[in-house]
Amino acid sequence: MSCSWGQNLFPVLGGQRVGTSIFTFLKIGVSARAAGMSEAVVALNQDASSIFYNPGSIAQFQQMEISASRIQWPADINYDFLSFSRQIYGRHYLGMSAGILHMAPMEETTEYLPSGTGNYFVFQDRFVGLTYGARMTDRFSFGVTVKHVQENLAGNKMNAILIDMGTFYWTGFHSLRFSAALSNFGSQAKPDGVFTKRYLDRATGDETINDKTEFTEFSPPTVFRVGTAMDVFVDRYQVLTMALQLNHPVDNSESIVLGTEYTFMKILCLRAGYKFNRDEETFSLGMGLFVPVGSMKLRVDYAYTNFIYLSDPTRLTLGLSF
Repeated sequence: MSCSWGQNLFPVLGGQRVGTSIFTFLKIGVSARAAGMSEAVVALNQDASSIFYNPGSIAQFQQMEISASRIQWPADINYDFLSFSRQIYGRHYLGMSAGILHMAPMEETTEYLPSGTGNYFVFQDRFVGLTYGARMTDRFSFGVTVKHVQENLAGNKMNAILIDMGTFYWTGFHSLRFSAALSNFGSQAKPDGVFTKRYLDRATGDETINDKTEFTEFSPPTVFRVGTAMDVFVDRYQVLTMALQLNHPVDNSESIVLGTEYTFMKILCLRAGYKFNRDEETFSLGMGLFVPVGSMKLRVDYAYTNFIYLSDPTRLTLGLSF
């Protein structure tokens, strides 16, 4: 009885933190390859977009990497992401990443004009990040990302500098690797300026300004990820990779994520994943193709994620190694 009570307590306590962070678009996965495995990728060095999940993975790449993604989010919202990584010299690596969440201009509505005022506003979330990583030994690497994040809602802008940091470690036991990463770490932030409360004078019909209020500060969506991955089956034509990850966000309950990737002939990849202790975005499926183009390698990845209450998002990622 007490064990069952304890298992139910943590989701309840975590649920009390929902809606307490800003810049929540940073919680959206940017890679179709990662999304196909339910983002259990903190211990995988997949492509340039891996630095979004774990900056420590940047020092695991053998070639220059470029990755571009388009995410179709519910409510006609789109998210575009671009990342790049390369070895600059010796053990040192450098990467850049940028993302923008955007939608078409939306008509303003008010309490007194619920059908629209005729005025339109723009909503955008975006970030730009610079990543540095180093391979300290043949088994261990680390990385740090410094990024500028901005939200623009109808001209009200909010800015912050956030930090990601991560490690990547090969244990030496077959292909087993272990990684940990801290993402979106930084101080609280709030929009610039003040919020003006406006009311309609019922007697004259004129709009009046009643009060000006300071915006409230909130924390960024910091999340700590720790995970492990291993190629559990390998032969001349096939590789089966399994990954297990624990997510500890500041604004939600903890979750365990399981992901798998099957690769055939180093050309075709099939992926699946599941997130435990989640009410939304539970399971995901994905596939990918590797196409040699001269001395380069082109990757095309697609992922489908299951949403219960909203329309299901899809992701398409193009990657290039050279």
